[in-house]
Amino acid sequence: MTNFANWWTYYHTRMQMMKTSASNAFSTIDSATDIGNGRSRFRVGYMSINNNTGSDFYNLGEFSSTRKGSWYAKLIAADPNDSTPLLPALSKAGRLYAGVLNGTTLNGSTVTDPLQYSCQQNYTIFSTDGFWNSGSSAMLNGTTGR
Repeated sequence: MTNFANWWTYYHTRMQMMKTSASNAFSTIDSATDIGNGRSRFRVGYMSINNNTGSDFYNLGEFSSTRKGSWYAKLIAADPNDSTPLLPALSKAGRLYAGVLNGTTLNGSTVTDPLQYSCQQNYTIFSTDGFWNSGSSAMLNGTTGR
């Protein structure tokens, strides 16, 4: 019964499994020393592919204790939809890192420049249970790509 209750609580839907897995993975990215000093060696942001809650964007910033709660709240509030617009979402992430979206409104928030240094490494992680099935990409200048 306990095993079933745990499975039902954390994993019985694909969305719950993704939220639980991502929460567990991100909970361990800093060392105890970093956490003790209230700092992080990582900068993390959040953007969903569908913006189903109307505010599915959180600017990239240091993943310190003050920002973690807000980031986890965005992750847990994520709401799936019927479409999987991966190509437009990846295009939007590229435009974000290129600085094209700085100062614009994205999913209810004003975008700030995610880059601190010209040589910093940047990653985009997508979690999906589907295959790209809608939307088109945009080039850096905003024109339709493919």
